Amino acid sequence: MPKQGSRHGINYVKNEDPSFIKQFKERIGHKDGPTLDSKRNSSNFEEEEEDDDAPEKEDEKPTVVVIHEGDLTAEEAEKEKKVIEEGPARLDEKITFKKPNKRSQDTTDSTTDSTGTMSSVKKSKESKKKKESLSKKTTNNSLLSFGGEDEDE
Repeated sequence: MPKQGSRHGINYVKNEDPSFIKQFKERIGHKDGPTLDSKRNSSNFEEEEEDDDAPEKEDEKPTVVVIHEGDLTAEEAEKEKKVIEEGPARLDEKITFKKPNKRSQDTTDSTTDSTGTMSSVKKSKESKKKKESLSKKTTNNSLLSFGGEDEDE
C-alpha cells in the first residue's frame, strides 16, 4: 500500500488535441470553456463587486398587494400561526386519511343537455365502457380455473 506522501509528486499534463479534432472544432466554431485558472480569477471578481446599486429587473420588483377590509394583516396571521403551533398536539389519536368523496348524481346530470338528453361525448364514453366490460367478461370466462368448482350456473 503506497504512502499518502507519494501522491504529492503526481502532475497532470494536458496534451494538445489531435489534428482531426482541431479541424472539427474549427468547422463548428467551438470555443473552449473556462479553465480552472479562469474560474479562480472570476470567483475573486464576484467577491469584490457589490450589486446593490444596480436597478431591479421587472420580475424581481416587489409585488403590490391591495388589502381590503376584513383581510388578515401580517401581524394577525402570525398570531394565528403561533396559536396553532402552541396548541396541544394530539399525540394519542391515530393518524387517519379520508378517502375522497365519490361523485354524486349532480356531476352526471351536468353532462346532460338542456333538453334532458345526454351529450354525444357522454354516450361515446359509456359505449366504450360497455365494450371494455364485455371484453373483460369474455377474457375472464376463457381463463382456466383449478378450484374444482364449475361456474356454469
